[in-house]
Amino acid sequence: MADIFVNYRNEDGHDAAVAVERELSRRFGDEKVFRASKSIRPGEDFRGALTRGSSGARVLLVLIGDRWLSMRDAEGNVLLDKEEDWTRAEILNALESGARVIPVMCGRSLPRLSASDLPPALTPLADCQSLRYDSGNAEHDLAKIAHALVELVPGLEDRTVRKKTEGTGTHNSADNATAGQVVQGGDIRQENRTNIGTVHGSVHSGDGPQYNNTFNGDGTNYVAGSNHGGISQSFGRKSERERDN
Repeated sequence: MADIFVNYRNEDGHDAAVAVERELSRRFGDEKVFRASKSIRPGEDFRGALTRGSSGARVLLVLIGDRWLSMRDAEGNVLLDKEEDWTRAEILNALESGARVIPVMCGRSLPRLSASDLPPALTPLADCQSLRYDSGNAEHDLAKIAHALVELVPGLEDRTVRKKTEGTGTHNSADNATAGQVVQGGDIRQENRTNIGTVHGSVHSGDGPQYNNTFNGDGTNYVAGSNHGGISQSFGRKSERERDN
């Protein structure tokens, strides 16, 4: 069952519904977002699909354009007043199931809903905090809708955020070292420890002191200030004084 149900009227908010659904599907996954013309398969009972989808969703987005309140049928009846109107029925299903219902005002200057403009059964919709979608500010508005849904729906994950962080990471000190050689810049104090008897290598450093120590040998080297030359060291052999003794 999809977590997010996009409720709209074809003659009023179809283009906005497509834009919102596609962006949310891209972020959350196609299976997480229900839009009738996309989610109902050919030959499927659309009445049952719409009822299950609107009753089982955790969030129902009501896309409201400038004709949403005033649209009428062929006999002149306001569509929202008719019990068999699917836009109305889907909203009521969601309200009765306890889903979060969010009006999405489609347009830059479209005002919030007023209870006096709604059929009695739909007056709770006027008290629901709304979001806005303006095609002229689509990127910002779609991102805001998606961010709100992540906060409101437990477990809902924005896959585009995860992809941005994949492949990034930090490098440890081993990334700056090769066999027998350490390259440094700035004031860095570094310890090199080895278990082999003899070490031959060069150290290149920038400004600042450098300290190298080997536990299994007998040498310790400390260089203060700038060093741009090479240092050749040998560990693990007896010193001249030890040989003399």
